[in-house]
Amino acid sequence: MAQILDRVAAEPWLSDEIVQKVPRGGPGDIKLGSPLIVQPGETAVFVRQGEPLGTFTPGTHVLTTTSIPVLGDLIERGIFGGQNVFTADVFFVKTTDMTLKWGTSQPIIVEHFNRAPGASAIVGNGTYVAKVRDPWRFLTAMDAFRDSVRQPQIKDRLDPLLGVMMQDKLSELAIARNLGPAQLQSFSKDLNELLVGLLQTEFDAIGMVLADFNIRMGLHPRSLDVVTNMGYGTTYTQRQMADATVAAAENPSGGNLGEIGFGMMGMSAMQQMQQQQQQEAQQGQQGQQQPQSGGAMPDVMTPEQAAAILQVSQEDVLAAIEAGDLKARKIGNAYRISKANLEEFLAG
Repeated sequence: MAQILDRVAAEPWLSDEIVQKVPRGGPGDIKLGSPLIVQPGETAVFVRQGEPLGTFTPGTHVLTTTSIPVLGDLIERGIFGGQNVFTADVFFVKTTDMTLKWGTSQPIIVEHFNRAPGASAIVGNGTYVAKVRDPWRFLTAMDAFRDSVRQPQIKDRLDPLLGVMMQDKLSELAIARNLGPAQLQSFSKDLNELLVGLLQTEFDAIGMVLADFNIRMGLHPRSLDVVTNMGYGTTYTQRQMADATVAAAENPSGGNLGEIGFGMMGMSAMQQMQQQQQQEAQQGQQGQQQPQSGGAMPDVMTPEQAAAILQVSQEDVLAAIEAGDLKARKIGNAYRISKANLEEFLAG
């Protein structure tokens, strides 16, 4: 039997509680004319059959058909049996700052195709501060229509989302700013400040505000091995260049977002690297003009490599992937194709 409420207010909050339902355990019948008390730092959302009836900010409100206009139509239709009550669930949502810890359970793969070796494996940990801005959107996105929701439950849902958000945004940032392993290793503070703005759009989608972001990021100890095993091409020379870049990042002399500490490498090494990059660029252009022949098929390929083997354009390969004819795995914003899937595609 539903409880009949003549006053609606949240119970004392647990220290890490974010959402609480009134009444707990089932729906409540609320008398028309009852006061609704919303304390500072709270928002109250009235819900009936999965639809919002009204949202109330801090203050004392009298629950009538004026404060909740949709009730007038429901009462006229006899939804509540003609009584001077209406049935609804009330969800109180905390709108104050919450500080959450975060750390990578798996490396974040940040792509930077214009800088060797093409990607980096990033690990990090720290804290971030967020709060609810749109309670209805938050309740829906976080599946928070429960008697009580606490911070660990929100964290369990946010942690994997934040990992995906960071992977996408860091890759966009690395490509746009021409960042390689050195900058991703050395400029954590700058990246934090940039990520707050970049991630806010994603937090808007779940009804939240990202107020602060303090994640210490760095390269995975075996970053090059991780990204190489995932199919990012690295020649021996590229591996040397990447190792030297990481060493420069760890150089206490440091730099800024537009610099890499190449001083320890010497001008001769820099010139050799530049010559090697030019040679590889020329070889890449020739490879696009002439199909590859001979040699073993790589275990994992980019669409460009697959196109060279198939002797078609890269656009044809992407079209086959999007059509579902050629199986591929999407990592961040890029596709990777296994040797087995390409052979299956060729076999028809």
